Amino acid sequence: MHTVRRLVGLLVAVVLVSTPGAWAQLPSNELEGTWRMVSQELVYPDSVVDQSGSWGANVKILNSTHFAWGRETEDGESVLAGGGRYEYHPERDVYVEHIQYHSDPSMNGVTLRFEARVEGDTWYHIGEVGDYKLREVWKRVDPRQVQAELRTDTTRGEGTAVGAGDP
Repeated sequence: MHTVRRLVGLLVAVVLVSTPGAWAQLPSNELEGTWRMVSQELVYPDSVVDQSGSWGANVKILNSTHFAWGRETEDGESVLAGGGRYEYHPERDVYVEHIQYHSDPSMNGVTLRFEARVEGDTWYHIGEVGDYKLREVWKRVDPRQVQAELRTDTTRGEGTAVGAGDP
């Protein structure tokens, strides 16, 4: 639980520090908000590697211009994070990440293009990353549920993490 709080704290700090123009946001879009990863697959020409069970908490936060994501290893020992600017073109089913910072320095400056669609509270995307396609499914975190969890945990003297529970 402590590691999840650390992850959320890191994400909040990253979003605040990385968005100096946050006060002049673009009009909102359907991706804005907090998302929890449901599944992740690496799709190679001859095989598919399911990464879904390889990680602990995995959260992505988007405002109208920037994204930040972070995840912890299943044992809670390490946190990986990254973020930058993004473009979303729902009329063409296109989502593009312009990575400005990443735990893996070789990813800094990389642009990733995804075919993307949102159906209700579920976001699907797939895109080329080197020699494989990255296929991910994300679920929107319900802010009302997070608020209820916070109220419950506060009455017990505990904190909670955004996206820690099911949406």
